[in-house]
Amino acid sequence: MSATIIEDCIKALGKTYETLLSQSFISSAEPWKTFHDDDEFSLKIEDGLSLTFHETTRKLESIFITLVKTTPSTVVYKGELPKPFASKMSQTEVRTNFGESMTSKGPVKMPLPMGMTGGWDSYRLDPITHPNIKVVFHYTAELTVSTLIFSLIDKGHD
Repeated sequence: MSATIIEDCIKALGKTYETLLSQSFISSAEPWKTFHDDDEFSLKIEDGLSLTFHETTRKLESIFITLVKTTPSTVVYKGELPKPFASKMSQTEVRTNFGESMTSKGPVKMPLPMGMTGGWDSYRLDPITHPNIKVVFHYTAELTVSTLIFSLIDKGHD
């Protein structure tokens, strides 16, 4: 997938599932839920790239891009990313490029097969070009970016 399409996905945050479907932005592939009673559903766009919508508002709320295999079942995104994002980034590079984060969380020990993580940092994107959007960088224990999550800051619900 091209960097331009990823940028289009980011700009689509806040639009409804039905709007994106009618514009042929997404396919009619079967959405899925992690748990039956979740208040969100997801749509796999390609390996390592998925979109998450809120069940009630039907709005696209998050884009998950997996960059590093962290569990045996993890599938990595192989496509391009828009600048300044890259498929290989360290926490030091992120903090140098993005400055001070909105929020951060240090290393966390997760249940196996995840094990130790390096925490995360979140940054607001340019409010002129990407109003109400942030990016969260999840890190491995070695402080390499494992996942990029683009999401709405104000989702309009609890």
